[in-house]
Amino acid sequence: MQEIIRSILIFVHIIASALLITVILMQAAKGGGLSGAFGGQGTTMLFGPRNTASALATITQYLAGTFLVLSFVLSLMAGGGKVESVTQKVLQTSPASSLPPVEALDFSAPPTATEQAPAGEPIETEGK
Repeated sequence: MQEIIRSILIFVHIIASALLITVILMQAAKGGGLSGAFGGQGTTMLFGPRNTASALATITQYLAGTFLVLSFVLSLMAGGGKVESVTQKVLQTSPASSLPPVEALDFSAPPTATEQAPAGEPIETEGK
């Protein structure tokens, strides 16, 4: 059931995103925007010169609010409702916790000759 709700919310989120992009591009900017690319003054003829800006601005506000709320809800659903900091997640999954403690390491004996190649000489491998 939760997967169905999540799928519906993602679908609505995609539709709201596409509509938000479209409405923003329809608004006239200082340079005319892209509203003139779709037939010149089409939105001005439909709503009138003064109501166009207010109608598109209102639609933009509602679509932006919908986008914001859906983004928040989908992020909570993806996290399973748990709210953790990134630092806590990194500390919990850190590979350093699987390393032996420093006291268990023996730094008193130098490495043997087989463990260390002389400086400047290539390491020879078997099977050449």
